[in-house]
Amino acid sequence: MFEAVITKLPHYVLPLYPAIAILIAGILEPGGLVTKRWLVRGTAGWFIFPAAIAIGVVVIFIIVGRDLGFVAWPFAAAAAIFGLFAWWLYEVDGPERSLLRGMVASVFIAITVYAVTFPSLPALFPSALIADEMRTSDCGEPQVAATGYYQEPSLVFLLGTGTRFTDATGAAIFLGQGPCRFALIDARSARSFVERANAIGLHYALSQRVDGYNISIGRPVVLNVFRSTEKP
Repeated sequence: MFEAVITKLPHYVLPLYPAIAILIAGILEPGGLVTKRWLVRGTAGWFIFPAAIAIGVVVIFIIVGRDLGFVAWPFAAAAAIFGLFAWWLYEVDGPERSLLRGMVASVFIAITVYAVTFPSLPALFPSALIADEMRTSDCGEPQVAATGYYQEPSLVFLLGTGTRFTDATGAAIFLGQGPCRFALIDARSARSFVERANAIGLHYALSQRVDGYNISIGRPVVLNVFRSTEKP
């Protein structure tokens, strides 16, 4: 549910956790994990899911980081192994012990994804890269406008509520309104921005180029960060 929502805030899914806990307890307490055959067959997911995550992590490292991501392999392997034991030894050790192994597998999945993979791939967070650039500039409070398909709420969270979402023409006009202004121009909007900037005599310079991956839409993103200047 959390991944299905584009804007990701914890309180969006927080009400689901008590309901999920109640459902799990309702299945375990009367022994439903033993008596219901469809649940028994479903324990194969305790192995399939961690194994799929392990493969997915390697794919993400290759696509985004151009790397095999060896640092994540031990944790992904541990998740798959505990998941395999949870499923394979279900009939031997019983549901409670298998469920415990499945829970351990989920902990290793969380470590693999959130503690290892995501921090190792900053390209997954273009907004954070842009915010870092803004903080290292000589502007105390830089003002930012974004164009095109990269108009993410994360920009507002990181750069402040003064962040504007506009088109290429609006970005050129925005830069011309004063110093310490930045415009995030995607590849599709670059030509229109340059034409409008030249038409109004705007003085600007390329501050940074951000190559990242927009996980909200599932595709690479290239952003040119332009800054207003007093001279060409």
